[in-house]
Amino acid sequence: MQALPSIIPSDTETEYRAIETTLLETARGRWFLAEHGRRARRLDSALLEDAIKRLQSSLREPPALLGQLKAEIEAIKAKMAETRAALLARPAVDESILPSHAILKAAEDIHDIAWSLQANPFDPKGCEEIARNAGRLYAMSQSQAAQSNRVVSAASALETSANKLEGILESIMHELKVDDAA
Repeated sequence: MQALPSIIPSDTETEYRAIETTLLETARGRWFLAEHGRRARRLDSALLEDAIKRLQSSLREPPALLGQLKAEIEAIKAKMAETRAALLARPAVDESILPSHAILKAAEDIHDIAWSLQANPFDPKGCEEIARNAGRLYAMSQSQAAQSNRVVSAASALETSANKLEGILESIMHELKVDDAA
């Protein structure tokens, strides 16, 4: 399909050039064109500056959202710290019973005694029962040690996450300061 020749734009262009040529012939006409150009540029600059300011403020809008985000992150961070402290807190129990190494040592001692008694014809069935219970105690202590390792790992993950949240919080605080300055 062929493009139709545009008669109006070429007539308008011809008219514009004729008026411009006429104005350029006199000093007053040249002054008018120069002043018109300055005013048009000033108006364009003002419009451009206004558009830039609106764009900058729209990127930071709404500041209330940043405040809400800050409050939520602070609440999450506090809950994480509370959970970490609860995970790592030691219950108020007799210290001689609680530590893993003491449990393991007691299990090993019971096991050794059971084996030494088994060589003695005193009570072989009782010795077998002692050995069986010592084995259970040893297995439970290993389970408790594995659970302790999981708790320490979870506490470490909470601490790492809290540190990352702190970085996000610092960014939010910076943005809020920039918004307040603007």
